[in-house]
Parts: sequence; C-alpha cells; structure tokens
Amino acid sequence: MKAFRGTLLAALVLAVLAAVVWVVRPRDEAAPDEAPRLFSFEKHELVRVEVDRPGSDPVVLAEKDGKWVIEGTGWVAGRSMVNRIKHQIHDLTARATVVENPDVPELYGLGKNAIRVKLTLRDGRVIEFEAGDPNPSSVSYYIRPVPGDTIYTVKKAAVDYYSLTLDEFRERRFASFDSKDATRIEADVRLPGGGTRHLDIERTGEHEWWMHSPVDMAASDERVRRLLGRVTALKARDFVVIDDPDGPGLQRALEEYGLAPPRADIRIRFASREPLHLLVGADAPSDNRYEELAYMWLEGDATIYVARRGMLEEFAEDPQELRNRKVVRLDPADVVAIDATLRAEPDEDLHGSHGVRYAAEQWVWKDGVPVAGSTPSRVAKALARLEVEEFVTDQPKDLARYGLDDPVARVVLTARDGGERVVLIGGEGEPDLVPEGPPRKRRYAMIEGSPSVYLVGEHVLRVVRDLIREGNRKAERDAERAARRERIPTVDPDAEEEQP
Repeated sequence: MKAFRGTLLAALVLAVLAAVVWVVRPRDEAAPDEAPRLFSFEKHELVRVEVDRPGSDPVVLAEKDGKWVIEGTGWVAGRSMVNRIKHQIHDLTARATVVENPDVPELYGLGKNAIRVKLTLRDGRVIEFEAGDPNPSSVSYYIRPVPGDTIYTVKKAAVDYYSLTLDEFRERRFASFDSKDATRIEADVRLPGGGTRHLDIERTGEHEWWMHSPVDMAASDERVRRLLGRVTALKARDFVVIDDPDGPGLQRALEEYGLAPPRADIRIRFASREPLHLLVGADAPSDNRYEELAYMWLEGDATIYVARRGMLEEFAEDPQELRNRKVVRLDPADVVAIDATLRAEPDEDLHGSHGVRYAAEQWVWKDGVPVAGSTPSRVAKALARLEVEEFVTDQPKDLARYGLDDPVARVVLTARDGGERVVLIGGEGEPDLVPEGPPRKRRYAMIEGSPSVYLVGEHVLRVVRDLIREGNRKAERDAERAARRERIPTVDPDAEEEQP
C-alpha cells in the first residue's frame, strides 16, 4: 500500500512539472493560417540599415551615391551582406506564431536582450523588428515586429547574421575595379630566387597590350587580363586597422607587416579613375596549411588586409609566358579577302594560287561565282585566330633552315579597313609529343614584316590546301566548259544561202 502511494505521488509530481514546462516553454507550433507575412517591400527600396546590439556599438549601413558604406568608419559595406539583408527581409513570412503579449519576452532573447534592427526605405518608410534567440530546434529564430506584441519564428537565415562582428559587415573585396578601364600595369616584384623584376605593360587597343619591361614585345590579352583579375579578386580574410593612419602610426604599421619595403609594389592605371596602388608584404598566419596568406595595403587606406598571396606567382612568372600568342591579331569577321599561294612539296603535286572575296554576305571566287561550302570561312578563322604553340626565335639567321625563304604557303588576309596580314608557312618543325598518342605535326611560320619564327599546328596548312584544291577543281571545270564551247560549230551570219 505504501509502495502504491509513493508511485502515485511521483506521478503527480511529474505531471505538475510537465504542466509547468508546457506553460513556460517557448512555443513555435501553429497552424498555417497563423503564419503571416511580416514585411513586404522591393529590394531596391532599401537605403539604410541600423543594427543595435546589446553590449556592442551600433552598426549602420547606408546607401550613398549608389554605394553602400558603414557609417562612422569610412569602410565600404559588404555587397553580399547588403544583398543578404534585402533578400531575406523584403518578403519575410513567419514560420509560426509563437505567443501574443508575452509576460517575459527575454525568454525568447527579445525585450532588453534583443538585437534591434531598423530598415529605412527610399520613400521614408521605416521597418523595425527585434531579433532574438534560436528556438529549441535551432532551425528557426524568434522575431517581434515593432510596434507589436506578437512573437513569431522565422527561418534561421533571415536574422542569424545580425549578431556577427563588425568586420563581417565590411566589403572583403578591397581592390575591385573594372578591368576594361585599366590602361597600364606597373609592378616591382621580388622574385623567389632573389632579385626583383620591373613589369610594365600598356594597353594599345581594345584587346591589345604591349610590354615595355622587362621585354619589349606584344603581350597576351588573356594573360594580362588574368593579372588584372588576380588583383581585383583579392578577398580579405582578416582586417588590421591602422592606429593613427594620418601620422607616424602608418609607417610603423607598414614596417611591422613587411610592407616597407614591400614584397611587391603594384600600380594599375585607369582611363576614368585614380590609379590603384597595392603593396604586398610579409606572410600572414593561416589556419589552413594549403592557404598562403600575406599582408596587403592600398595607398590611402587605413586598413591592412590579410589575403591570399597566390597572385604573386602570376606577377613573378617568366615574361615569355605573357607573350601574345595570337600573332595575326585579326577578327575572322573582319576578313574580306583571302589570297593564297601553295607550292608543291616533295611527293606532293598539289599547288596553285587562288583568291576569294566576301561580298553580299557570301564568299565568291575572283570571277564572282559563289564558293560552295565553308572552306573560306575555315581559312579565315584558322589564320586570323592563329595561335603560336611555341616561339622559336626572334632573330633568325637563316630562314632556309625553317623553310621560310621559299615558304610552302603564302596567305594574304585583307581586312575591312584595307589592312593586310601576310602569313608564311614553312617546313615541318619539331612535332608536339602528345601523351598516349602519335606525335602531332607542326609547321614553322612567320608574319611577313616581322622577324619572329613560330611553331604552329599542321591544321593551318591543311585548310590552305583545301582552298587551293577547291580552286584547282573550279579552274579545271571552267577549262572544260571553255573547251566544250570551242568545239561547238558556229554559223557565219554573212554567208548567203544557196539558191535552189
């Protein structure tokens, strides 16, 4: 009997405890019709974000002259953070209605414990809310619109970032620019093996660059854009704020982080803005052994950034790697005439000289007859986009060595503006040894007027041979038609008819 009474008493205690937990625990289950849309505005309407966090200084992001900044700091606000706020809040719908008129909102991380957020829209409207704690499942967060006394749950991604540190609201891409606006790159880079290299590359056309130092030569548009891309893609892993940046504190900081003198001094000039001056200094500690970091500083900035230093490898590369491999530098669409001459090689009988023109939206032979097929277009693409596989020499002593004193093929490309580029194709060069395949034939080539000799793929000569072969066939057909016309008997119109 006593055992039964003890069991009954324990059950009653457990029931009371369960009831208490049920009453005071945060609840976030509700029917779908109790989950209203909390906010609604267009993303582009947001112009100001104020975040007031207990125990921390407020963070204010504001749109000024089309750019977002962190007020009171002079720092650029992170584009990803601003976009995140716009995306998450502009049409925020509650997952559930938790409680109305709570007696103790602090149980939900709200009230005096809340992060208070104020959003200002372009038309002056204001949206305010309190962001609280995660719910017991940690997949939702509590939120209370202000004014209002109802607590809701929303998805975690909608509000969890408001508790992040100030640095997380900063823009991490600190050297961004429009690479199309860049006009010159100048860099002094300390080389891994010792010594320094001065790099000077200037834009000479929309897709053309010229290297003045350390070698005087045309530079590859693709490789130069890659240099620019490595700079503009720099992303800060950490920030070091300089104390007294307008006084002696700047020099002390530069020396402390290996920026005076720097490992690399890079200047990029632009057509429509002030130059960008970037210094790269000593290695910075990294939590990832596969990620090598360095301290970096932009002239005029009050922050030293920690970012990946892999971009230095591009600037320290052999200058020949930057050489322009597209040596014809024509757009195939600009080619309006092709004149090709081919001589027969040993054990070959194909030779000839033919020309085609682009007129009335089609390729025609010199006599105006349309060319059947795509051969002229293939020739224009192969030669206008001719890309060097290997640079042989810039000072050939004997062109006969390369079969270029009497080239196998000479092709003249005429552009719309009347300019001409003449490609000479010579003898067979050193083949390209392809893994797990037969050696790939290559030809010596050069651009008439330039002393440089290159190695190019055999396909360039093949398309020229196709054009000559088709031209020869047309010439044969024309000759046969002419011969047939000559064999047709003619009647003398002046001859008198015989009288009966």
